[in-house]
Amino acid sequence: MALNYRKFFLCILALLFITAVLIWSAVFQSGAASILSNVGGQDVVKVVFFDVGQGSSVFIEAANKSQVLIDGGPGSQVLNKLGKEMPFFDRSIDVIILTHPDADHLNGLADVLKNYKVYQVIDSCIEDPGGAYQEWLRLIEEKEIERLCAQAGQKIKLSERAEIDVLFPLQSLKGISVENTNSASLVIKLINGNSTILLTGDAEEATEHQLINFNIDLKSQILQVAHHGSKSSSSEKFLELVAPETAVIQVGKNNRYKHPHQEVIDRLKNAKIFRTDLDGNVEFLCGLEKCEAVR
Repeated sequence: MALNYRKFFLCILALLFITAVLIWSAVFQSGAASILSNVGGQDVVKVVFFDVGQGSSVFIEAANKSQVLIDGGPGSQVLNKLGKEMPFFDRSIDVIILTHPDADHLNGLADVLKNYKVYQVIDSCIEDPGGAYQEWLRLIEEKEIERLCAQAGQKIKLSERAEIDVLFPLQSLKGISVENTNSASLVIKLINGNSTILLTGDAEEATEHQLINFNIDLKSQILQVAHHGSKSSSSEKFLELVAPETAVIQVGKNNRYKHPHQEVIDRLKNAKIFRTDLDGNVEFLCGLEKCEAVR
């Protein structure tokens, strides 16, 4: 008799658990449907700014499941992040973009190249003797991945309406050695209809001035704040032209650089600010009219 009561009790617990799962699933689906409705239509692009500590990594997935990874953060955390965003059976990424070969953007990409089938990589193609960069090049060659040297004017089509435009470098940097790798950082813009996100890597003020002087269209709804909120970036004029409604700062908790700097926070006074050290992953759904934060 005691055994029957126990079975009955376990059945009740199981029923309650299943009911709770169904209720919360309906709640989340309702929330997602509401956001999709707000951003307008089916051609929605998901953009996730990963919390990888003091570093940067951004995952983009179009409605047709085209996937782009921009930078890989400072270590293997990116694999865990990708595993939560992509189904377990999906082991391929269409494009990886490396903004520049600094460790906090590059190091995690070696693990991605080893664990995923990657069809194309895009970077500045500068000369850099660093061990992690040499490993990056070795893996690209070993796995016979197509490599494209970034230059302004290039477009990466994600879907019929969505694309990534390369804004910087203004001319090819292939084979060039640079003293400050931040000066060679890619600046790219995600466009999906009227939705726009400006992704700046570690671009500094000198790069911002070049973009301004060449009358590049910088205006964007969302700005990835350059160089983790360093005061060497995000000049007043640059922010005035971008005019972001939302700004995302990818930064590690209690980092030794004291990023983000207060001057930059003050200059972003007109934007809603998300920070990965405070908010964790920051995700947006971008329809043809606007982007909306999921969390």
